Amino acid sequence: MADSTINSTVNTISTNGTIWICEQVSQNPRSRGIFFSDNPFSYTLPVLLIQISLVSSLTAVLQFLLEPIGETRFFPQMLAGMMLGPSVIGQSAFLQKWLFPPKSFYISKTIAFFGGMMFMFIIGVKIDPSIVAKSGKKAWAIGILSFLIPLLFGSIVFSFAKSTLPPDHPLYNSLFSITFIFSCGSFHVTTIHLADLKLLNSEMGRLAISSSMVSGTISLMVVSTVVTHENIFSLEDKTANFMGLSLLVMIIFIICVLRPIMCWMIRRTPEGRQMKESYIMSVFLMLIVCAFFSEVIGQHVLILPIVFGIAVPEGPPLGSALTDRLDTLVSNIFLPLYFLYSGSRFNVFLIDGHTFVIVQLLAIVAFLGKVVGTILPSIYWKMPMTDVIALGLLMSAQGITHLIYLQAGLNITIDEQSYGNALIALLWLTGVTTPFVKFLYDPSKRYLSLNRRRTIEQSTQDIELRLMACIHSQETTPSMINLLEISNPSLENPICFYVLHLIQLRGRSTPVFIDHQWTSKKNPPQNNYSQHIINAFRSYEQQKSNNVAVKLYTSISPYETMHDEICMQVAEKRVCLLIVPFHRQWKLNGITESTHPIRALNRQLLRTAPCSVGILIERGTLNISHPQTNVAFFSVGIVFIEGNDDREALAYAMRMANNPIVRVTLVRLMEPQKKNKNLINRDPDGDLIHRFKVDCIQIKRHDYKEEVVRDSVEMINVLRSLEGCFDLVLVGRRHASESSLFSGLTDWNEYPELGTIGDMLVSSDSTFDGSVLVIQQQKRSGNYYHDLHLDSGVLSKQENLTIIYGNSS
Repeated sequence: MADSTINSTVNTISTNGTIWICEQVSQNPRSRGIFFSDNPFSYTLPVLLIQISLVSSLTAVLQFLLEPIGETRFFPQMLAGMMLGPSVIGQSAFLQKWLFPPKSFYISKTIAFFGGMMFMFIIGVKIDPSIVAKSGKKAWAIGILSFLIPLLFGSIVFSFAKSTLPPDHPLYNSLFSITFIFSCGSFHVTTIHLADLKLLNSEMGRLAISSSMVSGTISLMVVSTVVTHENIFSLEDKTANFMGLSLLVMIIFIICVLRPIMCWMIRRTPEGRQMKESYIMSVFLMLIVCAFFSEVIGQHVLILPIVFGIAVPEGPPLGSALTDRLDTLVSNIFLPLYFLYSGSRFNVFLIDGHTFVIVQLLAIVAFLGKVVGTILPSIYWKMPMTDVIALGLLMSAQGITHLIYLQAGLNITIDEQSYGNALIALLWLTGVTTPFVKFLYDPSKRYLSLNRRRTIEQSTQDIELRLMACIHSQETTPSMINLLEISNPSLENPICFYVLHLIQLRGRSTPVFIDHQWTSKKNPPQNNYSQHIINAFRSYEQQKSNNVAVKLYTSISPYETMHDEICMQVAEKRVCLLIVPFHRQWKLNGITESTHPIRALNRQLLRTAPCSVGILIERGTLNISHPQTNVAFFSVGIVFIEGNDDREALAYAMRMANNPIVRVTLVRLMEPQKKNKNLINRDPDGDLIHRFKVDCIQIKRHDYKEEVVRDSVEMINVLRSLEGCFDLVLVGRRHASESSLFSGLTDWNEYPELGTIGDMLVSSDSTFDGSVLVIQQQKRSGNYYHDLHLDSGVLSKQENLTIIYGNSS
C-alpha cells in the first residue's frame, strides 16, 4: 500500500444483515505535514492526539463546573465520553469522518484499555488488603448486607421483568448480569468518591472504606466468573473450569512469588532513600506480564493487574514511587481516553422505552437495596441518622469498576442496547448521590459539637494544661521541646503535651492513625516513620519525671483533609492550645524552604480549630537541642495592643513567667487617646494586664513597658527596637480595632495568617532574628464563629460575616 494520504472514500457493503465498512488505510500512521500537502486528519496518530486533547479538555471543564456542587471525577469523565460519542457530538458527519473515524478506535481502544489497566493497578497499589481482616463487626455487616440485599431485591425484579420479555429479546439474557453489576461494591469507587469529597479522614469515611473493602472483595471474587463467563457454573464446561483454575494459579503466583520479590526490593532499599529505577521497571514488567496472562487465560485484561496492584506493598518506598510516577499521567491523559471509548459504545438512538424502564427500575431497586443494607446494621450500632443516610448514599454510588464490569460483559451476556441503558443508570446514580453526601455530611460538625470553649485565658493555673503540637519533620522537634520547657511543666502546673506527627498520604488510599502509647505495648509498626521524634520526646519526658506527660501519635493522611483529623483529636483530648509550625523554616545557611500544602493546612486550622491556635516561626535559640544545659535564660516578649488574641498570648506568657529560667517582658502599645480611658474604665485587656503586674512584676526578672504610639510608623519603630532583645516573642493574630496604627499595613501583608504584627516580625525585609509565636484565641459567643478574614490581619468592628456551625452547649 502506498505511503501517502489515505483515501477518504469509504465503501459500505451489506451482506446477510451485517454491515462491512471498507476503508483504505495507510501503512504510515504519521503525517508528513501540511507543507507536503498531507491532511493530518487522514492519519492515525494526529487523530489520536486530537481525541486525547478533546476528551481531556472537556473533562477538565466539566469537572471545574460540577465539582462545587459535589460531583466527583467519575461523573464529568463519563459525561465527557458520552458527549463525544455518537449520541451527541459524534452525530456530526464531519466530526465522525475526521475526528472519530472507525479506524482510529483500533488504536485508541488499545491505549484506553492500557490506561484503564494502569489506573486500576494504581488504585490497587494504594489498597491495604489487611483492612478486610481488621474490619470490625459493623464494617463486615455493612459490607455483606450492602451486597446481598440489593442482589436479593434485584433478583425479585429480575424475575418479574423476564416474564415481560420474549426469550429472544437481547435484554432477556442481559438482565442477570446487569442486576449483579448494580449490586456490586467496589473499594476503588468508594475511595475515589471519598477523596474527591475530602472525607477520607472522617469517621464515616473510615467506616465506608472498611465496608467497601468487604463488599468489593466479595464482588471481585465472583464477578470474573459470573459476568464474563455465562456457563461457568456448568460442570460439563471443561473450558470454563480450566479458565477458573488458571486464574487461581495466577493469583497464587502473584501472592507467593511476585509479592515476596517486591518485599525483597523494599528490604534492599535503605530507609529514607528512593527505590532504584531497575526495581521500578521490574514492577512495571511484572504488571504487563500479568495483563498478558490475564488475556491468555481468557479473563478480562484488568483482572490480574487489579490483583497484582493489591499485592504490591502499599506506602513508601515502593507504593509511593509507583503512584508518583503514574498518577498524574494516567488520571489526566490515559483515563479520559478510556471514557471516550466507553462513550463511543453508547448510542442513545438504540434505546427503546420498554427496556429503558426495566433497566432503570433495576438500578433504583439496587440503589434502595444498598441503602437499606447500609442502614440496618448502622441503626443497630446506633449511628446518627444523618451519617447513616450519607453512608448509604455513598455505598450506593457507582464508578469506574462498575463500568469495567459492564464492558467485560458487553457482547458476551450484555448487548449494546442494555449497555446504553445501564450506562445512563450509572451516570444518574452517581450524579444524584454524591452531591447529597456532600450536603448531608460535614465532618467539622463532629468535633465542633464535642468541644466547649477551651482557651488558656479561661484555664486556671492549678489544673493540667493540655497542649498539642503538630510536627511535619523531625527538624521541628527541638523547637517544640524548648517551647514545652518554657511553658513551665511542674508539679503545681502540670502539662499534658500531645505530639501529632503529620505525614502526607502517598502510595496508599487509606489514612492511617497510629497511637504510639498503644503500639509500644504491642509490636511496633513495621514502618515507624516517627521513631526519631518519639525518642526525643520520650527522653525529655523522662528528664521531667512527673511534671509532664507526653502522648505521641502519627497521622498519615492527605493534606486536603488533614485538618479534620487534627481538629477531631483536639476535641477528643480537650486541648486548649494547638501549636503548628510555620510553613517556612529558617536554616543555618539562611535559606528558607516553603511548602504550600502546609500553609493551606495552617489557614484551615485557623478557620475551624475548636481551640486556640498558635503558629510557631522557629528561629534563634529555640533551635538549640538541650535548653536546660545550654541556655541560662529564655527571654520572652509579648507585644500587646488589644483584643482576644493578645489576651490569650499574655495568659500563656503568664504561665511561662513562673518558670525560673524564663524572663518575661510585656510591651504594651497604646494610642494617646486610649491611655487615660483604660485607667478609668476597666476592660478585659486592662484586667489581665493588672493581673500580670500584680503576679509577675514583683519578680525582678520580669518587666513591663508601655509605649505610646500615634500611627503605624511609630509602631513599626517600636517593633524594630525589639530586634536582638528576645528569644521568643508572643503576639496576637487579630486586633479588633479601627485604629490608625494599622492604616495601610494590611495591604502589604506577606503572610496574612500571621496577622499584622506577626507579619512585620517575620517578613522577608525584617531583620528580627528571634522566634515568634502568633496566637489566635478560639472565639465563641453563643455560637461557634470562624474567622474568614485570613487575607487581612485586622478585623474591623463593622465586619460581622461569620459561619455558624451550631448552638452553644
